[in-house]
Amino acid sequence: MKIARDPFATSGRGLLSLIDGLLTAAQRDVRRLKTHEAVATHQLRVRMKKLLALLRLGRDCVPEQTFMAMRMHIRAVKNACAGNRDVVVRDKLVEKLSRRFHLSPQHAFNADGSRLVPPSSSFLRHQLCALEQLVERTSIERLTPEQIVAAHARTYRKGRRLMKLSFESVAEESLHRWRHRVKDLHYQTLAIRHLPGACRRVRRARKLGGLLGRERDLASLACERAYAVKRGAWSHLIHEHRSKLQQRILLLGHRLYDPAAQQFHHKMERQLELV
Repeated sequence: MKIARDPFATSGRGLLSLIDGLLTAAQRDVRRLKTHEAVATHQLRVRMKKLLALLRLGRDCVPEQTFMAMRMHIRAVKNACAGNRDVVVRDKLVEKLSRRFHLSPQHAFNADGSRLVPPSSSFLRHQLCALEQLVERTSIERLTPEQIVAAHARTYRKGRRLMKLSFESVAEESLHRWRHRVKDLHYQTLAIRHLPGACRRVRRARKLGGLLGRERDLASLACERAYAVKRGAWSHLIHEHRSKLQQRILLLGHRLYDPAAQQFHHKMERQLELV
């Protein structure tokens, strides 16, 4: 099914409307913390990632100091909602691998369900209110479609550059930084999905982000002393899985980041003329 081309979606007013919608939904998530904490905290973290990606599209109308303050508030909300996420992710990963390959876990699971203190609703509301005030001081609604597309092309260019670094070294830090840019590209493309080719790009970016996330989880597990024993079964299994994942990641990355950055920008500009 073809998506209707809507000029409003690529305008500053359209972008601001999406940002305001995410802030409203985030406030609603805070109110749901008492009854649906796990779902609400997860949704809040996702919305913060989406917000930052969309705010990057509005950089031309956001002073550097203001943008840094926005990032600070977004990071505060994400960190407050992190809870014991790393422990939960590790436990699920180890349980899955141990069941599939008949290996014994090397750590005790959190069987009693104890966890960190839930995030403070008042703290989250304060951070979101401050973030909303900063957004109101910007001139995002004045952005032109050309400025939005240019910012989107910058995200694409940064991701493509990090992909090349990953091709050269497959360094953990490069892969980690690349994953953030892939997520930015995913969320930004969703915001301007009426442009031709966006659906395919969203699908590939979502899949690539998932693969990079799995690679990151395995990398974290490999750093734990209990699973890092040289020549051990777990060490061998993690290394083998990461090698296979990295091959898939780089192959899919090549497909996502084709064509070159400058060609991508020109292509977006030409598509704007058809809207």
